[in-house]
Amino acid sequence: MRKTSLDSLLIQTGILLFAAAVFVALADPPGWMELIIWTALVLILLWRLHARIAPELGKLYRRAADIAGGRHTLRFSDSTLREVDDLRGELNKVLDTLDGTIRHLAVHREELRLVLGSIEDILWAQDYEGRLQWANQPFQELFKGYNPDKVQLSSEVIRDPELQAAIAKVEEQDSNLVPEISFEGHSFILSMSSNEQMRRKVFILQNMDAIEQVFQMKRDFIVNLAHELRTPLTAIKGFTEAMRDNPEVDHTRYRNIILNHTQRLIHLVKDMEQLISLESSGKLDLQDIDLKKFFAGVRLLLEPDLQEKGLDLEIELDPSLPRIVCDPFRLEQVFINLAQNSLRYTDTGGIRISSRPEGNWIVFEVADSGCGIAKEYQNRIFERFFVADPARNKNGSGSGLGLAIVKHIVLLHQGEISVQSALGEGCTFTIKIPRLHGKD
Repeated sequence: MRKTSLDSLLIQTGILLFAAAVFVALADPPGWMELIIWTALVLILLWRLHARIAPELGKLYRRAADIAGGRHTLRFSDSTLREVDDLRGELNKVLDTLDGTIRHLAVHREELRLVLGSIEDILWAQDYEGRLQWANQPFQELFKGYNPDKVQLSSEVIRDPELQAAIAKVEEQDSNLVPEISFEGHSFILSMSSNEQMRRKVFILQNMDAIEQVFQMKRDFIVNLAHELRTPLTAIKGFTEAMRDNPEVDHTRYRNIILNHTQRLIHLVKDMEQLISLESSGKLDLQDIDLKKFFAGVRLLLEPDLQEKGLDLEIELDPSLPRIVCDPFRLEQVFINLAQNSLRYTDTGGIRISSRPEGNWIVFEVADSGCGIAKEYQNRIFERFFVADPARNKNGSGSGLGLAIVKHIVLLHQGEISVQSALGEGCTFTIKIPRLHGKD
């Protein structure tokens, strides 16, 4: 495209004016004729300049209006005027830079949206006057009065007095103060960040329930461990002192009691070592085993305990499941621990172990006719040392770690374990293990 500069148009116009002046001077027309000639000439030259410049500026203006209307992908087209074309090039560069910035901001905005959407804690922003600017989904679920389409004050939406007082305290301090508060039956920590430039404050309410639960589990673990150690150690100490103070008496009974409590301590330490090993290494020796032979070995190991309590063990294996891929030693521990747990709380009837296929799972059930477990304790029975009813463990024969070990072994097999029970109606543990665990 041939381009003409504005300078060349002005020069051409000047040359035409000079030529016209020379012509008029040589022709020497009357004064009124000279005025008409000059007026016509100026109008013609002005029209010529307007005809060249106005269309180019009009195209520039119309394209600028389209872009301002939201069509950011449009660009300014080439111009026959060099100066306008140079301006067009610079404007297109600005638009390219703006497009890059918009894309960059859009990516970051989407990433921020995904991050905010994945955060379970309560987040919201408000300006310095207290007007809510935005809030994430957990905020909207907790504070039903929030409407993102309306201008609302945070005090209108957040009605809890303790939380309002905490927000006011954080704002007065103008720092990341994190007072712990409780409302709606949960514990939270409140923190705030300020954006002075945008005159906004961002608040986050972090739910502390899970952390509190972990701390409580640690406290329970320490208390239960101390109890499990103190009981046998106290007995050993007491009977040892009795033997020392009465050397002439037959101490066979005392020695047997000391031996039993020593054995209990040994079992406790072994179970703790086993649990720590399962948590730290997580290695399995996977083998393809015959279930019939496997459970024959389980029955053999449980036979002395079954005879001692006069209980029956019934094993029903689905004929379509002759084999399974597992760590036989670990899985044997699962059924031994579950059966011994059932024996501990079962006085009549017996234990039933069954298997069945269920989709891509192999399902085992260990059911007993014992005293059962109350519903409120069923979600905690796999915790270390947890005892739903201490009175149920009067004989002290268990370490309190058996079910925790069972759960870890099942999880290592990429399986699941659950319990169904009711007081006085026995207990059923359900174990699900992937059918092709360990296979490609």
